[in-house]
Amino acid sequence: MPVWHVVNSDDLLLATTVALPWTSGTPATPLNSRLHFVLAEDRFDTQAIWTGDWNSGITAVDGHPGLVKIRIPSEMSARLRRGNYAYSMQITDLFGKQRTTILKGTMLVEYEPNSDNHDIPYRRPNEVPY
Repeated sequence: MPVWHVVNSDDLLLATTVALPWTSGTPATPLNSRLHFVLAEDRFDTQAIWTGDWNSGITAVDGHPGLVKIRIPSEMSARLRRGNYAYSMQITDLFGKQRTTILKGTMLVEYEPNSDNHDIPYRRPNEVPY
């Protein structure tokens, strides 16, 4: 599983190519699919830290069919403490009948001298952080 290394308080950008899995490689667009990206504390968490959808955190890259850019804003990443987080993205047809997880991985957040906040406390068990 890929590890996405990021820095606390940066705009977090991830690009990937997305095709409709139920076709022979048709590029995904906002007109033919729904994309849903979820960032969570770990893969068993039911509460998302951040979500993105078409035109709300996920955008198509002009001139590159199927290439999408996922952007988690710096305001959100500045709230993340150092450590691992899980992410995944699901593609669904427009009717919600066909769905496939097309992207999954781990995000590793690190602090750097330019990070906004080095004093984010570690979460206590059963504490909702967001």
